[in-house]
Amino acid sequence: MYKTKFSRGISVQKSVGSIVENRPTGSMTLAELVLVGVGGIIGAGFFLGSGLPIRTAGPAVLLAFLAGGFITMQTTGALNSLAFEHPSEGAFKVYADIYIGRFMGYLQGWTYYLTSILVISSEAVASAIFVRLWLPTMPLWLMSSAFAALVLLINAFGAKDFSVVESFMSVIKTAALIGFILVAGMVILGDYTVAGTPAATSALRHGGFFPHGFRGLAQSMLIVIFAYAGIGVFATAAVHLRNPKQLDTGGIATVAMLTGLYLLSIGGILLLIPWSTVSAQTSPFVQALQRIQLPAVANMLNAVILVAAFSVMAGSVFSANQILISLGEGGEAPRFTAMHSEKRRTPYGALATTTVCLAVFIGLSYVLPSTIYELLISSSSFFTFFNWFVILLTFLVWRRFNQGKQVSLLAMGQPISTWMTMGLIALLSGYALLDREQRMGFYACLVIAALLVIGYFFAPKRQQT
Repeated sequence: MYKTKFSRGISVQKSVGSIVENRPTGSMTLAELVLVGVGGIIGAGFFLGSGLPIRTAGPAVLLAFLAGGFITMQTTGALNSLAFEHPSEGAFKVYADIYIGRFMGYLQGWTYYLTSILVISSEAVASAIFVRLWLPTMPLWLMSSAFAALVLLINAFGAKDFSVVESFMSVIKTAALIGFILVAGMVILGDYTVAGTPAATSALRHGGFFPHGFRGLAQSMLIVIFAYAGIGVFATAAVHLRNPKQLDTGGIATVAMLTGLYLLSIGGILLLIPWSTVSAQTSPFVQALQRIQLPAVANMLNAVILVAAFSVMAGSVFSANQILISLGEGGEAPRFTAMHSEKRRTPYGALATTTVCLAVFIGLSYVLPSTIYELLISSSSFFTFFNWFVILLTFLVWRRFNQGKQVSLLAMGQPISTWMTMGLIALLSGYALLDREQRMGFYACLVIAALLVIGYFFAPKRQQT
């Protein structure tokens, strides 16, 4: 029942596939799962986008990342619990289909596809911003388009060993973040000065810990969630794990490592540069290294982030196409999207659709060059909030009819903690609407959601078996 090719719209999904490619089902080790989880989830969006919540919340952004870790833990716990019962690569859509209904499964599939498109677009814009460190006059839309076109070509003609490169870049990306933490720690603990003054600054000198109050903290959460958005890899991994009982161990390790790395690295930024001077036009990590007069290290980190962003984009295009193909084959998207060439198996229907969608979103960088990045992240995060809310709701319905079944340790405190998490998501979504840029992202999601609802009634759905 419910066999599907549906896959997650984030590059970590492709990483799972690359690890188990040409290997028997159940061949993935716990170490591989944690590597894919941590390395695949940390994207260029965090390296660049973290500047936005820092400016919004000030030092209280640390609490935002801690709260993000809690929401992620509860969502992962819900997914793992469902995956124990129904291990499937179609995880999110399949679970919604079974326990809530086909309409919600349809929305899950389409919103994940659109989230993938927004992730690719934001990574392309982020890559263009990173290049501006060396080419400050280069138009944002031109570089974004060039990066997007390159990853589309790779997916069109294939790159046999690109999955190996992507996995390698996950390791490099994580190592770069750990390296920054170590450098920041040595500067903070050592007697390091800049122009005769201590390099380490106090995060509390500029308005205290809550410079913008609870409102600033709440509004920063929409961007913070973007840094955790790929956590759904664990639901898919249940199919491939050599020992499925280790799924929870992998989830615990990954959520703990992600939250720890985020808190330590953001804490390092806050102690190296005043939070009020953090710019959204460049990576705060690069900015911090430049302030302590380590330009060579800053350039090296910028280059690593740029290549890592490229690998995330390539994987996300692959995943987005797979999602669209699944929707097309299920009669929930135009049949054209499921078409492919017989010789090379190139999914030209899905690829053409994805190309058009990317052209629209990246084209906005020409019209709205100063706000497009935040708009893309905000829109993606609103969709993520929706998807996570549905996952938690699906878990509650499953739990109602499956008393006594195995429940993930990450869902500790359920069902009360599950209801609390859903309420927190609703509350944070409401606070995000108080910010103009984030409100624009919500309006964009609202229009897209309305079109999806209308489209559902015209979709030539076929019954799955």
